[in-house]
Amino acid sequence: MEDSFAEQIVPGTFIRVQAEGLIAPKGVSFGNVGIVGTAAAAVGAPSNALGATHIIGSMEDAAKLYGASDALSAGTLNLMRALSLLFANGARTVYSHGVATGATNTVFDTAVAELLKEDVNILIAPELSTTNAKLVLQPALETAENSGRDMISVIGADAATPTLIKAQVTANKRVLLATPGVRVYDGAADAMVTLPGNYTAAAVAGLIASLAPQSSPTNKVLPGVVELGRRYSYGELKDLLNGNVCPLEDRQGIRVVRGITTEGAAFSQITTRRIVDFAKAGIRQVSGAFIGRLNNDRVRKALRGAIDSFLTTMVIDEALTGYQLEVTATRADEIAGRCVVNVSMQPTFSIDYIRVTLALS
Repeated sequence: MEDSFAEQIVPGTFIRVQAEGLIAPKGVSFGNVGIVGTAAAAVGAPSNALGATHIIGSMEDAAKLYGASDALSAGTLNLMRALSLLFANGARTVYSHGVATGATNTVFDTAVAELLKEDVNILIAPELSTTNAKLVLQPALETAENSGRDMISVIGADAATPTLIKAQVTANKRVLLATPGVRVYDGAADAMVTLPGNYTAAAVAGLIASLAPQSSPTNKVLPGVVELGRRYSYGELKDLLNGNVCPLEDRQGIRVVRGITTEGAAFSQITTRRIVDFAKAGIRQVSGAFIGRLNNDRVRKALRGAIDSFLTTMVIDEALTGYQLEVTATRADEIAGRCVVNVSMQPTFSIDYIRVTLALS
């Protein structure tokens, strides 16, 4: 093996190659969407079209697996309806898990657990009511984080008024609650219909998936939405934002007013959550290649260099404004097989407010 000397019995030259200095960060995904919904298998679809996870990159791919949605009034086959909103608003890579009509929360729980095994960054189940979506998705986000898989979720608010919508907010640094519902063309009914607010999650998730981690959805236009189910007044928008809700408005296109999590506080901007998750994923990926290698100064310097390269890229991409990095191990750490990495990061924040003072003379 090149990383160790062979037995030295027969005279000769023995060479050891130390390649830790060549370990470099690879690409880290940040826009993969995982979705669960009810569907029927398309004509000629593979036998595992339902009950399995598939990677799809367009509605054409989806049509090979799933049949078209039925009319909204029937409301039993909804996955293709949500996928249409996803792709129309910018999603490119989607992990889709179709389930049969009448699926219960337990079935959705099982499907979401399968999605957690994939390289998913944004998790949605748009056809679930807001209450059921929180019951299914929020525990899954916690499970994923505890196992080293960081995700966010977009949930749509299906309540009718701002007061009731604010009552649906459960503080969570990984959840964005979007409102109101949107109007789309329903092919099965051959008419424009107003989708309940929970489907807005698919539109907003598609937009977020198209953005770099440091790029805020605030003030961004949803290209696949042309009409809202309801328009909020200025006072209602203020009320919703104060309640940590992410509303949409019709202003030269359908726009996200402010991309915020339901927690507010340190992770009020969804970009902060995504930047931190992206950094965690990159550091995990780089560091994993060093597991099992020598815990000495040379290898630790190589580890530091690899992490430094990744974080420098984040600074160049303007996800970070700066960082401090330290890689150490005391003798006790070495004996325990432990290496300590300390990173102090300064994430980039988006401009949410511009204050202008006019001085007249």
